[in-house]
Amino acid sequence: METEFAKRLAMLRQEKGLTQQRLADKLGLTAQAISKYETGGSLPEIDTLKAIATVLGCSTDYLLGHELIKESQVDMLLRERSEEIDRALHWEALYLNVGKGNAGMGPLVEMLMEENKNHYDRIHRLRVKLASEYGILIPVIRLRDQAGLAEDEYEIALHGRTVLGRGVLKYPMRFHIGEKAADETQLEGEEPVWHKAGVWRAAGTKQKTRASRPAEAGQTPETGAKEGVQVQNGTAVAQETAVPSGEDTKICQPLTCMDIVVAHLEKLILENYDRILNRQLVWELTEKARSWYPASISGIVPEKVSLARLQRAVGALIRERIPVNRLDIIIDFLEEHPENSGEDIGKLKELLRL
Repeated sequence: METEFAKRLAMLRQEKGLTQQRLADKLGLTAQAISKYETGGSLPEIDTLKAIATVLGCSTDYLLGHELIKESQVDMLLRERSEEIDRALHWEALYLNVGKGNAGMGPLVEMLMEENKNHYDRIHRLRVKLASEYGILIPVIRLRDQAGLAEDEYEIALHGRTVLGRGVLKYPMRFHIGEKAADETQLEGEEPVWHKAGVWRAAGTKQKTRASRPAEAGQTPETGAKEGVQVQNGTAVAQETAVPSGEDTKICQPLTCMDIVVAHLEKLILENYDRILNRQLVWELTEKARSWYPASISGIVPEKVSLARLQRAVGALIRERIPVNRLDIIIDFLEEHPENSGEDIGKLKELLRL
């Protein structure tokens, strides 16, 4: 199996026009590791095998020699060109772009590679969180490196064109709100979500601690109950994904670069959901709700309440941070109030806040 894997890996890499170093960069490995795979010296771990298959556009079964039929080079080229045209025609709603740097792979690309090893778990959990708290679907967030950005810079773009927000991260360092640099190894800066000043420090760096008064249960020592904070022995400590959901909320620390990116995504998604939302997403939301509340939705959407009207209502509600988990209530209301006046929408908001 090792010999077959080695042959197919080398063949596919060459067909893709990749050097061993370039393939290694894409996978977060060394060129020496790729060389060992291609000479039959070793086999990759299962997660690495899956990543190789993704980068090379084949199945793991093919790499391991279980699939006997392979596309010809001509067929593969035609398929790749067709997929390239498809990508050019279809832009995803959201893009997270990170800088490549002059060396070909910037530190933020490494961060996304590390996230890829966890199957983009943090971003998936953000989508689950927004579905749970607000009842909304988030489209696939396309991740890509971009030559036009500095190696420590990222941007979040709508439809690949309109930049909603950007920032600078010092991966793999962590950001400490309100702190000052103690020496030249630490970098003062500003986090890009709520624009709080602080310092970037390497993980595990010792820092001076400030005395804090005892906190009541469920409160931070200084600011009371806050999202993402856990009290231990009277002192507030940060939990994972600690950036808060409100500008006046004290930001917990230290923050990893991925904490900041996920918080920035959440903030911009909620602020721009009416621009992200399209008829396809509205239809998918409606179909999910139809299975739960068939009497409220079947024969109503789109027959009496159009997808366009429902889209406008959902977008307006999310803009004001009003959850739309009970889509059946929204649809019932829109059916009973066909005029859609400002006063009626106000009543709907109050109804959903109950």
